[in-house]
Amino acid sequence: MTSSRPTVTSICATFRRTLSRPGCRLAAGEYLAAIIFSGALARYPRMKFVLGECGVGWLPYVLSRMDEEFDDQFRHLGLSMKPSAYWRRQGATTFQHEPNIAELVHLVGADNVMWGSDYPHPDGVWPDSRTVIDEDLGALAPDVRQKIVRDNAGKLYGLL
Repeated sequence: MTSSRPTVTSICATFRRTLSRPGCRLAAGEYLAAIIFSGALARYPRMKFVLGECGVGWLPYVLSRMDEEFDDQFRHLGLSMKPSAYWRRQGATTFQHEPNIAELVHLVGADNVMWGSDYPHPDGVWPDSRTVIDEDLGALAPDVRQKIVRDNAGKLYGLL
């Protein structure tokens, strides 16, 4: 009789496929490391990049870890700043709904976060966008909320 339970191998394969999907938040750390450690941001200091639909929650850990690894073993790359400094100068991420984002914004930079509804996709927050914004960003100062829901995207895309 054949068991219908998944094997460890099949579970690991499924997990790897999930993490490697474009847009998966956990895989975004690899994208971020590749962009920064490649030296592209150092060579093109006016270049901006966006990690679309990648969220915010994972960024404090990954940026901190990249800074540690840079100090410990990646000085030979010739970067003039820590990875987190390149992030703050040139990077941005978008999110739709993260209940703890108000606690994290200061760690990744209010200028580096943009909210999006993901409309018209069915997994987006529309038509409850205002409610989600109030719930997720309500603890932030009004000027910080405005940056996240309007100003940052407007400046990045030349609309403001």
